[in-house]
Amino acid sequence: MKLPASYDDSRRKFRQLAAKAGATLRTYDVPGSTPEGLALSTDTALVGPPDATTLVAVTSGIHGAEGYAGAACLCRFLQAWPGRHAGSGVGFLLVHAINPWGFAHDSRVTEEGVDLNRNFVDFPHSGMQPAPYEAFHRMLVKEYRPLPGGWRNQLELLSHGLTAPRRRALQNAVTSGQYDRPDGMFFGGFAATKSRGVWEQIVRDTIDGRDRAFLLDLHTGLGQRGAGELMCDLPKASSRFMQMADWFNGRITSMADGDSVSAALSGTMTGAFMRSQSQGRHAIGLEYGTSSQLVVLDALRADQWRRNNAGMLPPDQEQRVRQKMKRAFAPADERWGALVAARFDEVMAKLSTGMANHSSR
Repeated sequence: MKLPASYDDSRRKFRQLAAKAGATLRTYDVPGSTPEGLALSTDTALVGPPDATTLVAVTSGIHGAEGYAGAACLCRFLQAWPGRHAGSGVGFLLVHAINPWGFAHDSRVTEEGVDLNRNFVDFPHSGMQPAPYEAFHRMLVKEYRPLPGGWRNQLELLSHGLTAPRRRALQNAVTSGQYDRPDGMFFGGFAATKSRGVWEQIVRDTIDGRDRAFLLDLHTGLGQRGAGELMCDLPKASSRFMQMADWFNGRITSMADGDSVSAALSGTMTGAFMRSQSQGRHAIGLEYGTSSQLVVLDALRADQWRRNNAGMLPPDQEQRVRQKMKRAFAPADERWGALVAARFDEVMAKLSTGMANHSSR
């Protein structure tokens, strides 16, 4: 599976394949522009019976640079649509680039500098007092410098990852989401972002009113390279978790119970989707591993440093950060792409069967 070259290339291919598949296309404009000055949008393609009571939504690019693999999966689905899924009776809503600004700029965050997958909370939101993140902000952000100049800081970071428990404690504190420091990592915002508003409009336009809806949110960056882990916000004891586990032969992990490669997170899109309706809505994330935790964290620190120094970095340094992000979240090697494609096909096959059976009861 070949990844797109850019956001614009990805959007063009997605729309072409959606039209060929006979999909109903909608465009949601998002303020801002690509580095080349092109307009941004989130695009949706609806295939299957337009009035289907059961709908599967597959979203990509909530973390910007993760959209390369996510978009490639959407295009793969559209190419396979007639032969694999068209007869299921289930509707499919494919959402290209939930965070188009981040995708176009090879960043994790939105134009506002917000981690969109921490933004789905009620505002004003005070977060946790004191936020566990605060203890690491100086090391991770304030004293970060690209190598070789930042080698002392890098050694300090390495000291926090000498054992698996210490690495997990760092991950939990840093990635769970914080709402105090806009110059910090995993910042959930002071208000709802523009892209959150676009997603909520998509839900109103196409998902609300269906009897059953499933959200599959595509991610890259955590876990074993090429592996795709299905992870859920819910604890294992919840009825919805157990139902989804049955569809996927028990191969789902719980962020809430601590057995996932991800920490328990606040403000996720999947969590908000399930909270919006107590029955009939299910949601999970599909996370593909790319590189070591240290490589991924280093890319995220560089991305935050770039954001905090916007307009002050020379073009070559800006480009190096973008390349670092792409290597960490969108590996170019064919073997990785093949693993992602195979896992995606497996998940979609089980999901189609599970939702079709669920709707017939």
